[in-house]
Amino acid sequence: MELYENRIINGVLKSDVVREPEEARALLSQDIEIVAHGGRATQDDLWPCIWALASVLQRQFSGKIFIRVGLTAPLSQPLHLGSRCHFVSASVNEARLKIYLGRVPDSNDSTALWGDSRGARISYQSLLEGNARADPISCFALAGYLGFAALATTVRIPAFRKDLAVCQLDLSFGYAEPWAFPKDGLTFIGLGQLGQAYLSLLFFLTATGGPTPSVILLDKDSFEPPNYSTQILLEEGDAWVGLEKAKMLANRVREWRWLVEGEVTKLVWNWKRPAHHPRLAVLGLDDFGVRRMAISAGYDWLVDAGLGTSFITPRLSWHSLPPDPALARELFGDERAAEPSAAGRDTPFVIRLRETPGGCGWVTFQNIQASAPALGLVAAAFVWSEIACVLRGRREPIQGRAIAWSPLLSYYLRQINR
Repeated sequence: MELYENRIINGVLKSDVVREPEEARALLSQDIEIVAHGGRATQDDLWPCIWALASVLQRQFSGKIFIRVGLTAPLSQPLHLGSRCHFVSASVNEARLKIYLGRVPDSNDSTALWGDSRGARISYQSLLEGNARADPISCFALAGYLGFAALATTVRIPAFRKDLAVCQLDLSFGYAEPWAFPKDGLTFIGLGQLGQAYLSLLFFLTATGGPTPSVILLDKDSFEPPNYSTQILLEEGDAWVGLEKAKMLANRVREWRWLVEGEVTKLVWNWKRPAHHPRLAVLGLDDFGVRRMAISAGYDWLVDAGLGTSFITPRLSWHSLPPDPALARELFGDERAAEPSAAGRDTPFVIRLRETPGGCGWVTFQNIQASAPALGLVAAAFVWSEIACVLRGRREPIQGRAIAWSPLLSYYLRQINR
């Protein structure tokens, strides 16, 4: 595989701040240190954030990830962290970038990234007041925002609308309010970057007690080697390559002691919800037409997210929707707008690609479209905040949008009028 076929390097090159694949690889090869307040590195506080952040950093960067949080080994986790993740007890000098969670950086770390999470709130470059523990939902949001900030600052992507940045966000999902997992479970349709982020967050939501989740996992595809760079439930190596997503992830989820079925199914227009499927569906699909098929399939309610592939303006959107085909046509009637490409550039790298036989290198480069894995964490947090509201009885069509860089930008959320 050519360097420019790596999904992260590809996205960095299309941001037009790095011009050569070798330069992108060198920038992304640095070591990173995650530092957290030792007393908060617990299963019911910042541990979900630590795990999620380490998971995306090891996919966005090729260096080592040092974890200095007062632990010698990981706590309960959806998937073991990779071989490049190391728990340490002292600061590591070779780590050029440090990310602090729930504590102020050391005095000599002027370039460090840092933030905090308590209850439903997250902050950037500031601490939050109070003693509330971080909820797993806000943990994933913080990990996603900081994970993308690490990528963007490393490759020098300028902050988008920095003049509008805020220091705190409230996800407003009703922290500490009770919600019950649906008796018939959840149906997850689409098991790529988004679907795996949804499942990982649900792991932490249920890790400290409560009923055993029951889920149906549905996808038509098998895993391919490039999937590792964006999908956080794939371990290092290639043991999963060629396996059907639904079946392999069902086996993984059984290890969490959940009730699960994996179904390899391609959605078509006349496909309807099987009677055994849970009535609440969570969509992780990147195709507008397939989203409309799922919305028309007969589920009682659906929650959905979508990711942009631009590293310059990393956009995400989410919806909480009834099974309304007319509304689906309104929201997903047209294919998504094309993301920025390198079509108008004449850098040495672009010229070399265009001069490949038949321009195949150029076509390959342009056709690779992928979101940074950190963006999936942010989307999962907003989706689960909506699911929590649905499980408390709110059945109002909702549309939300956010941009992950610069952190933090206020998100857009409105009720859809029908």
